[in-house]
Amino acid sequence: MVYSEPRLTIDIDLAVVLGDATLAALPSLYPEPDFYCPPAAVLHAENRRECRAHFNVVHAPTGLKADFYPSQNDPFFAWAWAHRKTAVHAHGEIHYAPPEYVMVWKTVYHAEGGGEKHVRDIRRMIELSADLIDTEALSGELQRRGLLEHFRTMCGNADFV
Repeated sequence: MVYSEPRLTIDIDLAVVLGDATLAALPSLYPEPDFYCPPAAVLHAENRRECRAHFNVVHAPTGLKADFYPSQNDPFFAWAWAHRKTAVHAHGEIHYAPPEYVMVWKTVYHAEGGGEKHVRDIRRMIELSADLIDTEALSGELQRRGLLEHFRTMCGNADFV
């Protein structure tokens, strides 16, 4: 986790916008037997979902997993893409979500199913990265989703947003 402290999970979450050509190429990019990649029909069905689309690709020998979340129908994804962060590495650039996007989705998931990991993640993000967080953008999106008060309770700091 860029804005807090890592957890010991062996996966990566990817919010993506995938066109038909990219979807069609995924099975050849992640071929059997080294990878599990869902069948083309599943990829296309998930990509068309209005919201909450999800599929994963698993590297069979190691168990490493990439969770893909097609997000083309989420207006906040468009905001997040415009405000993405970039890290430059020897092999090129890596784009990652701004902290507000991560915090909103952790709040959504917590509101739906609880889980102390989301509470802990958000509190550590505020503790370690408060200066990187656009509280106006965060509170606006939480308000739009009806989750502002839930977030305030979660983070234990009603004055943060």
